[in-house]
Amino acid sequence: MNLQVSSLQISLKLGERITGCYPLADAVSDRLQQELAMCNQCPQPTYRIVTITSAAGLERRASFCPRHFAAFAKLFPGAERQSA
Repeated sequence: MNLQVSSLQISLKLGERITGCYPLADAVSDRLQQELAMCNQCPQPTYRIVTITSAAGLERRASFCPRHFAAFAKLFPGAERQSA
């Protein structure tokens, strides 16, 4: 399902759920920090990284600048509570 709020677009597939939300500085590796350094929606620096887990347990990540994270948090209010 594609969910769109103003300029935010994120796709969650059946069975996927949001399992984490943290600042870029908390990314485990330098490689992950480099891969997620920019917002997935625009060319701004990353403010938060969201982890999405499939029903099979596979993880993917989306990165958001402050503006797009605010839109994301409106769509998924539980994400802010998972923030570090």
